[in-house]
Amino acid sequence: MPPDTRTARLAPIIGLGRLIGLTFAVIAPGSSVFLTYGTAFAQAGTGIVFGYGVGALLNLTMMWCYAELGSRYPEAGGDYSLASRALGRWAGSLYAVLMAVKGVAIPGLLALSAAQYGHLVWPAIPATPLALAVFASYIALAGFDLKTSSTVVNLMVTIEFLVFLVFVITGLTHLHQPASVLWRPQRALGHRLSGVPAGVWLGAATAALYGLNGPQACLYYSEETRTSPKHIGRTIFGAALTTVGIEMAGVVIGTLALPTLAVSTHMPLAAIMHQALGPGGRLMMLLGIGVALYDTGLATTMSYGRIFYAIARDGQWPGMLNRVMSRISRTGVPIGALLVLGAVNMAVMATSSIHVLVTLGGTLLMVVYAGIAVASILERVRRRTAPYRMLWWPLPPLAALAGLALLAAHLSRFHLILTGLVTLLGLTWAWAAPRRTAS
Repeated sequence: MPPDTRTARLAPIIGLGRLIGLTFAVIAPGSSVFLTYGTAFAQAGTGIVFGYGVGALLNLTMMWCYAELGSRYPEAGGDYSLASRALGRWAGSLYAVLMAVKGVAIPGLLALSAAQYGHLVWPAIPATPLALAVFASYIALAGFDLKTSSTVVNLMVTIEFLVFLVFVITGLTHLHQPASVLWRPQRALGHRLSGVPAGVWLGAATAALYGLNGPQACLYYSEETRTSPKHIGRTIFGAALTTVGIEMAGVVIGTLALPTLAVSTHMPLAAIMHQALGPGGRLMMLLGIGVALYDTGLATTMSYGRIFYAIARDGQWPGMLNRVMSRISRTGVPIGALLVLGAVNMAVMATSSIHVLVTLGGTLLMVVYAGIAVASILERVRRRTAPYRMLWWPLPPLAALAGLALLAAHLSRFHLILTGLVTLLGLTWAWAAPRRTAS
């Protein structure tokens, strides 16, 4: 049997500063703007500002829920642990499946994305072999003790923020669009401009929600941090506020600095750097995004290693996997979970089927969020205190649930069916949990 969750915990070895750096590495606010802007702008035009605003409000309401629950249950499993402790073992089994699906897609996607940017800078290097090499380096660096790996992560976070600062200054000194495009959404249709109805720009909120996600990542390292549970809650919500400020500034400034609203939707923000600073500016952005993606991929791989470990020590995986993935190295790293995570991701990357799972990852995030919002309500109803308490309860979780329902109503039938099937798989695994335990 795996060790009991209440006694088997990772050793606290890092301080609050390193925790904040690891959290922002997962969020990657600067590169998130660069990566999601093109997709959202293609759909919503300058309505991207409204869409990001809605996504930002929804993100803040959710992070308040994470902050309160996370201060009560500061465990390496993050979302999984919150659901398992607040909603019960059946919810834990469901979230184990949800996090497993995300875990075999997201780290590999980030390695592929970093490799693609590397290929743009050095076209002679094939993208797929480079992606496999990048992911192998994730596993190697994640296997070091947390102090060493977090030093690497924090250095690259600093580089990302410096590149984003250059972009912001460049945009502010090269504004081209009138301020009215911010409150009168427009997009280019051929050679003319057209208004953007609310039902269209609301779709940009989904991209924003994905780009803003990540402040709860500090929970994955909470067991390894020498800080109080109350500071964990403050870190989550503080990181959320900072991320919203950074990404909204990037979206607003980027929109006003676009040379034309008919700009190519493939990296439109790169057009700003190219026009203002020439080919060197575009190269700087490519390198900056590549570094940020590498950093995010490394921190995300480290995070999912801890999630998989937490699921294993609760006995939620099949028997042998529980024993393998609950193994801790001499340096205090969940090495068994990291190796399994690495093997599965590299296999999926090699078969090129990761894109189907990644498409699913965004909609599964909405399911994960909904459960956390419900959990935050139930914990208060049970009169359970938490070191960090959200303001204006129960408005944040109720607003989050309403916003998630609104976004779900705009999902395609394909995404709804696919998400429903994975959720059904999770519920089936939860139903089988007592039988697994008995056997």
